Amino acid sequence: MARAVVCGWWQQEAFWEREQVWSQRLERITLDTSRRSEVASEWPAAWWQLVARDAVVFPEVVAVAAALVDPALRLLVTDERPLVRRSRHNGRFVTALGERLERGWLGEAELTEKPSALQAWMRGLAREVRSPSLSGSARREMWRVQAAHQPAEVGRGCVSWLPPPLAFRLHAGSTGWRAELWLPRRVGQGAGLKAVSEERFQDGLGHARRYVARHGHLAVPHADAPQDGFDLGRWLANLRAASAGLPPEYVRVLAELDVWWNPPWPISWQRAWHRARAHALAHGPVSGGDNLAGLPRWLERWLRRQIAEYSQLAAEQQQLLAQLGLTPAEIDRFHAWPARRRSVMHGLEATHDYAASHGHLAVSQLTSHDGFALGKWLNQVRHRQRTATQPTRLGRQLTALDTWWNPPWPLDWQRYYWATRHHLHGLPEGVVWWPGAPEEAQTQQWLHEQQASWQHLHNEQKALVGRLATDQSTGGSPRSDRPDSSPLSS
Repeated sequence: MARAVVCGWWQQEAFWEREQVWSQRLERITLDTSRRSEVASEWPAAWWQLVARDAVVFPEVVAVAAALVDPALRLLVTDERPLVRRSRHNGRFVTALGERLERGWLGEAELTEKPSALQAWMRGLAREVRSPSLSGSARREMWRVQAAHQPAEVGRGCVSWLPPPLAFRLHAGSTGWRAELWLPRRVGQGAGLKAVSEERFQDGLGHARRYVARHGHLAVPHADAPQDGFDLGRWLANLRAASAGLPPEYVRVLAELDVWWNPPWPISWQRAWHRARAHALAHGPVSGGDNLAGLPRWLERWLRRQIAEYSQLAAEQQQLLAQLGLTPAEIDRFHAWPARRRSVMHGLEATHDYAASHGHLAVSQLTSHDGFALGKWLNQVRHRQRTATQPTRLGRQLTALDTWWNPPWPLDWQRYYWATRHHLHGLPEGVVWWPGAPEEAQTQQWLHEQQASWQHLHNEQKALVGRLATDQSTGGSPRSDRPDSSPLSS
């Protein structure tokens, strides 16, 4: 794989325009060999490009091979978005590889838009990380060099520069080097397989044209039902997975039908965008100033997700959203919506008061505090926090009030935990029981249930219950402001 990557660079004019070391090595090898052999001195320049190639690039092949198995560098491919197809984040790996090879310009020569052995390897690595349960043969797929990226071999490459059908082969015998007439032999049925592949592609292309005529795009679901006896979704999925090895004319024809037939983001995103675009064409562009009011529920949820992750989207995705009307200016208007700002302010005030009064934020959805729908508001904040890739500013503020305001287990469990803790330790100073708080007998029964279902608990749940059980066994004299409450006995 490393040899295929480096030999691919060897064939690129963009690489040679910047490369300085290889030309010096090639010149030294050419001069030294020509001095020792008169026959070699008459070789054409194209022959030298093939004969000396492996010797010239050997140090880089070793360095690239070490980089491909380096866990730290491989994380640069997989830690952002482990997609099956190319990702805009893969430039980080190429940049780091260029620094290791002392070629800082490598990212300009190794373009993600141009299929290459390195791009195929990065897709294979991302596929392995995304599906860790792949079989051994599937895992080895990332190390298989596709035919389109196989380096040209010296013998066949040199013959290709001679007039067909005859060629001469240098042979080392007892009398020295001599030229022999050599007839190249055809191996296999390559022409027949190529014709079959071309016929199948044209058949699929016809179905793709008809689909575009009806729907205007090629964002077909992978598991879509076959149409006219042809599984277009699976056909396109296979082409996307093997896009690095497709002939350029195939890629060009598909791009003419739909420029985003193989986007570097999930095809499901592209399909949702086409659905949103159809709505925008029928009803007008979306507006962020009215808080996305009047939109269908599915479209509102999808647009809110794009707004929340806008900074992480590719520049092309942001341009596509602008075609729907969701420009950066509209997103600013969405965030500045007065009612939303009041809602956040009132929500924080209510959570501060509730946490100070009751010691937690594990409220049910029907809970209200001073006329504010605190339970419903917190439920919405929890949902946004769980869909975000990192803690939000509002989430950090709520965590400061209650570490377990957004637990990965049911809120009812968390409320029982707080009730049990307060029954064991007594209510903290200034804290009062909340409406509907569990009684002492209920918390004792709850503790027994946790012991019975111990193996099914989350590790953090086990830690919380374990501390409660320790407190219960050690005993003590906790304070309780509830008249009908008494400390739990061991």
